[in-house]
Amino acid sequence: MKRQRTYFMIDDLVFEVQKPEITLRQVKIAQVKNENEQYKELRKEFNEDIYHIEKRPEGWFIIEKE
Repeated sequence: MKRQRTYFMIDDLVFEVQKPEITLRQVKIAQVKNENEQYKELRKEFNEDIYHIEKRPEGWFIIEKE
């Protein structure tokens, strides 16, 4: 019998899991990885010396520093 792989997807990121069961911990880790990738992309667009980047429940909040 051939071993099958299990994948799950959050937004545009695909993750492979070793076991067929996906635990809540694995989902949370994947969400954090996704947010980190989004944050890296935002830092490329907005200089942190000029802008404050914050994650809120409704999305990313970017304001200019005073």
